[in-house]
Formats: sequence, C-alpha cells, structure tokens
Amino acid sequence: MKVAGSFVKNLVLYVMIIVALILVVLFPRNPAMVVSGKAMTVEMGYSFSWKEYKDNIAQFLQFVWTEKSLGDTRYARVTVEDEIKRYFPNSLKLIIPAFFLSLFLGIWKGVFDYKNKLNRKNIFGNGMTWLLQSIPDFFIVVCLQWLVIFIFPSLRLFSQLNWYGFIVPALLVSIYPMMYMARITSAALSDEEGQYYIQVAKAKGFPMKVVIKRHILRNGLKTILPHMTSLMVHTLSSLLIVEYLIGYEGMAYRLFTALDFNLSFNIGSLSGFEPGVIIGIGLCFLLLVIIAQVTGFIIKRSLRIP
Repeated sequence: MKVAGSFVKNLVLYVMIIVALILVVLFPRNPAMVVSGKAMTVEMGYSFSWKEYKDNIAQFLQFVWTEKSLGDTRYARVTVEDEIKRYFPNSLKLIIPAFFLSLFLGIWKGVFDYKNKLNRKNIFGNGMTWLLQSIPDFFIVVCLQWLVIFIFPSLRLFSQLNWYGFIVPALLVSIYPMMYMARITSAALSDEEGQYYIQVAKAKGFPMKVVIKRHILRNGLKTILPHMTSLMVHTLSSLLIVEYLIGYEGMAYRLFTALDFNLSFNIGSLSGFEPGVIIGIGLCFLLLVIIAQVTGFIIKRSLRIP
C-alpha cells in the first residue's frame, strides 16, 4: 500500500512537471515591431496575448496527436525524434559512467571522510570534498582543457571521433555529483553514531572497518539511496556545463542550440527557437531521473533495506 501511494504521488509529480515544461516552452515569445515617425524608426516591443498562448498550445498538441511527433526542427526534413536519436546516445556515453562513478566512488569517498574526520587525513577527506564542491564546474573544465592542450597536445581527449573521447568528459560530469554523494554518505554515517548496535559490535571486538561495512553503512543506505534521484539531477546539471564548454555534441549541447534565437526584422519571430526540441530533450532528462529513482528502489529492495 505504501509503495502504491508513493507511485501515485510520483506519477502526479511527473505529470505536473511535463505540463509545466510545455506551458513554459510554448509561452508566446514573438516580438512586436512598430514603425513610427518620419524617420521610420523601428521599435521592438512585446505584448502578451492569451489567444496566441492558447493557439500555441492547441497547435502543438494537435500536431503531436495527428503526426505522432513533437514537431520539426530548424533543419529541413529533420524531426525532433531524429535529433534525439542522434544526440541522446552521445549523452548516454557520459551520463551512465558518470552516474555510477558518482554513486560508488561517492559512497566510498563518504566512508573515507567519515573514518578520517578526526585525524590528519581529513584534509583529503572532508577538506577535499568541500573544495571540489566549492569550485565552479566551468573553472575545472577550463583548467583541464588547458592542461590537456599543454601536456598532451597529441592526444585528442575531447574529440568525439576517437573511441575514448567520452572518458574525460564523463569524469568531468561525475566530479560534482560524486562530492554530493560523498557529503550525503558521510552525514548518513555520522547520524548512526551512538546507536546501540554500534556499541554492541565494538564490545564484541569487531574492527572499525568491519563495523562500518557490515553495520553502519548498511543502515546508512536507508538515507543514501533515496538521493539517487537528486544524484541524477546533479549529473544532468553538470552535463549541461561540460557539453557546452567542450563542444561535446550531446543532448545538452543541442538544448543550448534550440534555446538560441535570432531576431529577424523581416519575419519578426524567434527564428532559431525550437520548442519541440526543448520539450523532447526535457522529456529525455525526466526519463533519466525516473530511471534513477527506479534503480534506487530496486537496489533498496535487493538489499532488503526497509
């Protein structure tokens, strides 16, 4: 019953997110041009129209219903689905390894931070975690690009033409989510301190490593695993920055292209704005978040964690 209630709650939440995405993307953005004076001065303005807003939504939904497609793109005879098929696999090459690296190495880093929070190694524990979380993602990406250019000029580590071109971008995407998971893990383990079962385990003579592995960490997973959804959100947010800065042609890169616009005085519209592409990529991101949530639920059930 509890699982069913949680499922219905999440379903309603995701439906609301989809509706909000469509409403925001289809908001009227066409500028109004007015020519005034003897000099024929062109003035740009904007006037919101409920009728235009309603027409945008109705036309989009009707197109989806009749054509079974999210629409066309700026390229002739190329649909939104074609673009997703092209860019989505490229992003998955970064998202999948980055997500699982963030999950497993993040938990390991959190355990390390917890074990060494009271000794000199804490500078490599909580200190390093805090430092990497404090440095902006774009600064790390730019610094790494410069290091690669000067130290390994012959290696095209950021080129998608090579099979290994996804490795460095995936590592960059995983840095911030990994530190996020490390902080969650360290906090979850700290919350278990003072529990009766820990005192019993120590009284029986178990080493601290065993106590952490068999008892504290297992109980701490009750707090850690629900953050799988947030971990995927952090991964996707890092993906937006990395793909844009290094020019990696994935979904995030295509999203920035779809958001771009050019004001044309002849047409008077946002000619480069692609609402169908934005909605399609947004739905793909939402699907990945749902998969992450389901993955956390499966892991929790497989480990028999209440």
